Amino acid sequence: MVIVLYINSFSVAQNSFSSKVLDIETNLPVQDVSVKIENTNKGTYTDSKGVFMLENINSNTTLMLSKIGYETLTIVVEDLSKVIYITPDISTLKEVVVRSFSSSQLKKVIPDQIYFSKKDIEKMPFILGEKDVIKLIQYTPGVQQATEGQSGLLVRGGNASMNLTLLDNIYLHNTAHLGGLFSAINSDFVSSLEFSKAGFDAFYGGRLASVTAIKSLDKTDSTNFTGSLGLLSAKLTGHIKVNKKNTLLISGRRTYLEVLKPFFKGDNSILGEDKNYFLYDVLVKDNLKLSKKSDLEALFYITRDNFRDQTKGRNRKLNWGNMLFGATYKHQFSSSLSSQTTLSNSFYEFSFSDDEFPFDYNANSTFNVFSLNHFFLWKKTNYTLKVGAAYNKNKILPKDVKATIDNSPIDILNQETYKYDDVSAFADLEFPISSKLKAKAGLRLTTFLTERNALIDRETFYNVEPRISFKYQFLEDQAFKLSYQRLGQFIHQASISSFSLPADFFIISTKNLKPQSSNQISLGHSYETSGLQLNSALYYKNVSHYTEFENGSVNNLFSNNIYEDILVGQFNSYGLEFSINKKINKLTVQGALTLSKTVANFDEINEGNNFPSTFDRPININTIFHYKLNDRIELGALFLFSSGQNYTKPRDIRVISERPILNFEPKNASRFPSYHRLDLSCTYAFKQKGKWQSKLNLTLYNIYNNKNPFQINFNTEGDVEDAFIEIKETRDNLFPFLPTLNWLFSF
Repeated sequence: MVIVLYINSFSVAQNSFSSKVLDIETNLPVQDVSVKIENTNKGTYTDSKGVFMLENINSNTTLMLSKIGYETLTIVVEDLSKVIYITPDISTLKEVVVRSFSSSQLKKVIPDQIYFSKKDIEKMPFILGEKDVIKLIQYTPGVQQATEGQSGLLVRGGNASMNLTLLDNIYLHNTAHLGGLFSAINSDFVSSLEFSKAGFDAFYGGRLASVTAIKSLDKTDSTNFTGSLGLLSAKLTGHIKVNKKNTLLISGRRTYLEVLKPFFKGDNSILGEDKNYFLYDVLVKDNLKLSKKSDLEALFYITRDNFRDQTKGRNRKLNWGNMLFGATYKHQFSSSLSSQTTLSNSFYEFSFSDDEFPFDYNANSTFNVFSLNHFFLWKKTNYTLKVGAAYNKNKILPKDVKATIDNSPIDILNQETYKYDDVSAFADLEFPISSKLKAKAGLRLTTFLTERNALIDRETFYNVEPRISFKYQFLEDQAFKLSYQRLGQFIHQASISSFSLPADFFIISTKNLKPQSSNQISLGHSYETSGLQLNSALYYKNVSHYTEFENGSVNNLFSNNIYEDILVGQFNSYGLEFSINKKINKLTVQGALTLSKTVANFDEINEGNNFPSTFDRPININTIFHYKLNDRIELGALFLFSSGQNYTKPRDIRVISERPILNFEPKNASRFPSYHRLDLSCTYAFKQKGKWQSKLNLTLYNIYNNKNPFQINFNTEGDVEDAFIEIKETRDNLFPFLPTLNWLFSF
């Protein structure tokens, strides 16, 4: 990132000019910066005051400013100002890399906002032969993975539907393969990732808990390939320079877990003898430079998961995946003003079927978003301003179910597709109040319009979403931060938590089911010194119009009106978060601790008393070690511990008037066992041969073989002719101890 700022009015002489180069972080002059005229050998260097001068140059000449330790700047002479700011390239300055996975919190106004570069991703440990960018988020405080068998992130007590994930500004509905073991993002094509859980930009809307903005690789100076071949998966990414104006990015990944099935014969894991699973994803991106000031990007991305379980005569099938495509037009009006327009479509489909006695059913659910957004961005000396608007056309099919009981069809009135539009205008302004106090304020205004169908009327809702953040840097190495945000969400999620499937129904707000809203306040402290980062945060969040199924059960699959089974309440979440990053010579250590509590309240549940929410996780700990033994060998370790998810256990099935009714224990009275595991890894880099580089990685996953549950099944004993059918609980485990070997290469 490079920012060019205007200090005073500046005019370029017809044949000569001068300018001053400063470091954007220290505001100090940068000496010996190479200023080269593009496609020539002509140029100069900055002096001890950061000043350079060139003569006999036309105003449309392109210059390249470069220096080891800084990002290269390409700029046209007519866009120059008296002062040019260049940004340190942390990835090339080994002596200042004092953190392992997260960028500096001290420099940011917004608390709890984290930026990961390509280098950060490369330094993370291997998990089953993968460096998973979504896992990188889970290793930060306040963030956890949903229960094994369910996808998504849990951020400060919220469920997965409350997180917004964007890939190149295109909505990505489901971020996980295999219920979160692999993420839906192949990190090989990722350029950077920015994650916010408080005070995020008004540019983002429609979700209550967090924003994850993922950027794929952009332009390349030369064609290159990276890939890996391992015991569990293979992948290949090609970054191809077609010509001077066109770059093509192609990336694909596929697992072949089915080949490991013989090793798990008789084991109660997802790789058991009568189970089968595979995934794949493919990305294609074309980047075309239309002119010196305009770029056009086009992206296509698809993910797919397929799981089948045929144990003990069962025939359970699960399939889910995303398909998104879009185009983004970027234009640079001047060094301080730019704009961006994105047109996209995102489609997600989930389907599952089962013959769990006495039911035989299949169900499908879809989520589709067509989106258009545009913004202008001004970057000036004393402020940064972003203003714009967005339009989304949405379609949700909560469920399409076909079912039988004892081979007799069940009459089900399936849900119609819900259609709604939302239109937003937004503005963000970041500015200094004094030399030590900075602020960032944002406002988003949204109108939500539903279309009439058989179950709902046409409705219109309005939402005002203010957010503001302050940073008070009272010392050079320490700062306090404070943020407040009020957010709205027009869709609701309800999980079939009892069966622990990666199945969630999404429904829209109506006259009787108001949009969800949240108020959150966060207070943080950042301390950074040589080789050490310490961050802490205290937060409180309230969410109103929060929804749950009345029983959280398969009963809802057969309901004629899903709204009749929805209960509305609220939850409060509060917690304390700590993180530490420490570099000691060749050893880098990262640790995170979250202590939190999330309690829900519904008039119709638990006699109106508080109860722990489904996604309450009181304790979450993770620790990462990275040790570079020498230029060839790197060692890594990862330990995770998290409280288990709460769930409502079914007790029995009673058949009344030939209709099966499940009876449950008190809401969320049961909890999954705590999740914990230890992974170890070792990577050996072979000697580079020309442009060919390769590494061999050994990962020991779940080294002490803890049997973390993947899903909970409830088997029945009895006959459909009986009035009472007993239910017994069994658990499928995730991977046991599993060594994986991966060969990684690039050329």
